[in-house]
Amino acid sequence: MKRIRKEDYKGDGVYIDLDIEYIPYQKLIYDTEKYLNRHTKYYFHCRHGVKSKEVVMSLTEKGYNVTQII
Repeated sequence: MKRIRKEDYKGDGVYIDLDIEYIPYQKLIYDTEKYLNRHTKYYFHCRHGVKSKEVVMSLTEKGYNVTQII
């Protein structure tokens, strides 16, 4: 699982803050194709790191280019 610090994020992909997004993070895990493009790089962040870790681990297994921001 890829991780970077928030200050190291360079804006080279889509930043998704799971604390403020309107899509529940479980939908990103179970209905991924509806919300995300497999050819796009995504960065996930949440306040405590629990939701973003779960999303990144799941999407990595599905072959998405995802990184957790801590």
